[in-house]
Amino acid sequence: MAADRPFFTVVTPVYQGLAFLEGCVKSLLAQTFGSYEHLLIDDGSPDASGKLCDALALADGRIRVIHTFNGGVTSARNFGIREARGRWLLFLDQDDRLSPYALETIRAALPSAGCDLVSWKFHNVWAEMAPGPCGPHRRYARQQMGLFYRTDTMHYVWTKAFNTDFLHAQGLLFDESIQDGTDDLPFVNAYCRAWFTRHPGAGVWYLEQPLYYYETGNEASVSNRRQPFLESHLTMFTDLMQDMDRLYGAPEAEQAPLYRRCLHTLAYGILSTPKPRRKALRQTVLRRPEVAALLDRMKRHKVYSPFYLPYRLGSTSLVCFLFRSFEGSKWWYWKFYWLGYYLLGGDWQRD
Repeated sequence: MAADRPFFTVVTPVYQGLAFLEGCVKSLLAQTFGSYEHLLIDDGSPDASGKLCDALALADGRIRVIHTFNGGVTSARNFGIREARGRWLLFLDQDDRLSPYALETIRAALPSAGCDLVSWKFHNVWAEMAPGPCGPHRRYARQQMGLFYRTDTMHYVWTKAFNTDFLHAQGLLFDESIQDGTDDLPFVNAYCRAWFTRHPGAGVWYLEQPLYYYETGNEASVSNRRQPFLESHLTMFTDLMQDMDRLYGAPEAEQAPLYRRCLHTLAYGILSTPKPRRKALRQTVLRRPEVAALLDRMKRHKVYSPFYLPYRLGSTSLVCFLFRSFEGSKWWYWKFYWLGYYLLGGDWQRD
């Protein structure tokens, strides 16, 4: 292993990033720990983002620029994985930033974590970022992965440190067929599955101080666009539930937030699907055995979601009506929320 090998590789896909990229890069330049390389993957951006990447690289030798064809964010991230030279790999989106103490905090946590994964909190308010270095706050054992899911960090690649040598040895890459911004969880599932298979006694150290700033004001972000239902939306949840049961041994009752999020995500996909194709989803999604098994779990543990009854009834119209209200005034959403809750007996677990 080369003596000058950086401790971190930070991968940032760049596409039409002029409004945010400089702030993203400056958040790394302001780090209190400096052993890193920052890979800017210019994903064939049609604007001047590529030139900005080159200018930023001229100003600091830790920045490397890779200009590629436009293959989407998953392709750009895969270029970053292949090119990474650091011991640990982090992902940082072009419109986001890191707390100045992020790398120092993560660097300090990794040796004490041993074979445990290290994950951290994010926030969408910059003033809430960690005011200084912080240590690991809580360890989740493998059997507590259902509880770890409640931290709302499991879905995202930018809240975790990935072992670069392990990624290369396992050949782990993003699924480049996923281009709607839902590529994180399938990758995280695959990494965790491989990691916990190799290290069965491992858990997760969770840093409760926000280290990652998530920008919500970028209207061009893929995550802010409509995402019509895809098979991968259901697969990523069913794969995670299967791992929760068989690999982690997490009790079903502790997986309640996962069940609710699955129904919510599928509802968004159904609403985002063009009307001519939406009727077919009644049979291809709502009647799927995986969905039926999920609803059975929720019934068994009395885990409530306002989408539970619309799914049980097999009504895409009701699912869409409810989600439209959720995105809007929420008046009908809450009316139906309480109506469904009392129709089910009024004793189910609410979020």
